[in-house]
Amino acid sequence: MRTYIGPIGFNPTSVTRPILSHGLDDGDVVTLVRPEDETDERRAEETMADVDRTLGALEPEVSTSIARVPYDDFGEAVLACNEIIREASGDRVLILGGGARDVLLPLAVAGLSILDFISLVLVYSDIDGAVREITLPNLATSISDRSMETLAIVGQEGTTSLPQITEKAEYSKSTITRHVNQLAEENVVEAWMEGRHKKVRITTTGRLLLGSAMGSR
Repeated sequence: MRTYIGPIGFNPTSVTRPILSHGLDDGDVVTLVRPEDETDERRAEETMADVDRTLGALEPEVSTSIARVPYDDFGEAVLACNEIIREASGDRVLILGGGARDVLLPLAVAGLSILDFISLVLVYSDIDGAVREITLPNLATSISDRSMETLAIVGQEGTTSLPQITEKAEYSKSTITRHVNQLAEENVVEAWMEGRHKKVRITTTGRLLLGSAMGSR
């Protein structure tokens, strides 16, 4: 089963479209995150009813619930969203792109703090209405100084290969291979086989980590 978790304002499409694009099965749960206090109870109720109708038409057994979070204390809002994610069952699918910023931002920060709990992140675009799958960067990852040197080479080269990295590094091929494997495990780089060579590319997490390391020097 899956639990979809997403903030919702008065536009049900920001939640229903990502869910319908990914799929809905018997037993799935939809948790809609809203502020503790509503500014317009009637519109909020109409939005929820619209969500229930749309999802129920596809899968009558889907369960929909509302989770309330404080909006006037950012720290408390993040902690409340963190708890919502942790307590969810099955594969947790985070939906970002709707609802009030006072709820959306704390939910995004909470997701960043517990990436291991999240199976997938979907975003509904306000610009073109498309649904996109995104990867949240792992800002809590930590790598050794030597691996950071290898990461810096990958960052300079863009998409590169183990032989090319070894040519520019001061370490042996076996050491570089170990570094790349460790970086890939932390999702700091992407690594794949292309013919006889392993290709390597830095990820968003890697770029943020590299930028942080360079800025602290």
